[in-house]
This record gives sequence, structure tokens and C-alpha cells, in this order.
Amino acid sequence: MGGKSLCLAVKREIIQMFNIPDSEKKLKNTISRYKSSLKKEKKTYGDISDGSGKRYLLFSLYFILNDLKKSSDYFEWYLSEFTDDTGEPIQKLCWAISLHRMERDSEAKQVACDLMLSNLYVIPFVIGQKIEKIDMWHSSNYETPDFVEYIPEEVIGNIKESELNWLRDLHDSFEFRRIRKRYIEIYHELDRTNEVKERKILLNEYYRLSVLTS
Repeated sequence: MGGKSLCLAVKREIIQMFNIPDSEKKLKNTISRYKSSLKKEKKTYGDISDGSGKRYLLFSLYFILNDLKKSSDYFEWYLSEFTDDTGEPIQKLCWAISLHRMERDSEAKQVACDLMLSNLYVIPFVIGQKIEKIDMWHSSNYETPDFVEYIPEEVIGNIKESELNWLRDLHDSFEFRRIRKRYIEIYHELDRTNEVKERKILLNEYYRLSVLTS
């Protein structure tokens, strides 16, 4: 299974090569071609490594196409094929808003929380807040402020005002603020300790943070 996200260098190369199709017909053709490629890889090798990241780009394409039924079908397929995939922030942005459009708000809130913890800067950037680097260690390039530069303009342009308000309300809610605050505290505490038992406790709390109870 595809257990790891693509590194940022690969992601940058993909985005530079990838042009969002400019018509519905071209979007559908690209989606069909990418899905066929992934399914062919599964049929040929019994597994999908997807080194080019098509599985992530499909989230953006479906988001722009805004076919909720086909988006939902793809989400289910993705979850069944990539059970241990960590994903990436742009994928999660499109996924969360798409679920919100489907009125699956409990799931949408969960994915939005996962998005927030995968990159603390994406939601503020999307809702128009000033981006300031947080004083903490970023464990991967996916987590840095610079990552927001790679969000396709077509994705940003297809987010409705009501969806921005929904993201803003979530991001500013007590629950999300509490989770962000503790997330940053955990990183600071991990940076200060090398004691294995203490680090294990902190990491277990970190993994539980994104699992919402409501």
C-alpha cells in the first residue's frame, strides 16, 4: 500500500508539470486517464506505489469538477486501496470541503482537523489570514509555511464564500484552537526530552489529537 506521502521535491515537480484542465471535458478525460493508470498498476503488480502522486491530484480534479457522487465513489476507493496512506495537505483540503458539500459534516470536520495538523498554515492561508511561521520544529516539508505556494489557483478559485466561512468557524472554534495549542506544546516537549518513555507518551497523545470525539 502507499504508506508514505510524496516528498516535497517530488510534489513540486508534479505541480510544475501538472496543468489543471480548463474544461469539464478535459477534466473528465484526465480523471479517467489517471484512474486507469492506477488500476493498471494494481492489476500488473498487485499493489499501487503511485510514485507520481496521481491519487492525490485526483482529489483536486474531482473538487474542481464538483461531481459529488463520483467524488464520493473515489474517496471510498482511495480509502480501500491506501489504508495506511498519510496523505498530503492539498488532498485533505479538497477532501474536507467536498465532504462538507455532501453534507457529511462530521467526516468533513475530521478531515479538516487532520488537514490542520498536517500543515498549520494551509487553512489560515485559504481563509485569508496573515501567515506567520510558528516557533516549532517542522518534521517534514509538508508542514512548512512555504507549502501553501503549491496549492493550485484553480482549487482556491473553486472554494465558495460559504465554505470559507465554514473553514474559518472550525479553525477559530475552541476545539480546534485547543488541539492546535496542545499540538505545538507536544512538539516543544519532544524537542526538550530524549527520555524514551516520556517521548512515547507524548507521541501517543499526538496521534490521538486529530481523532475528534464529536
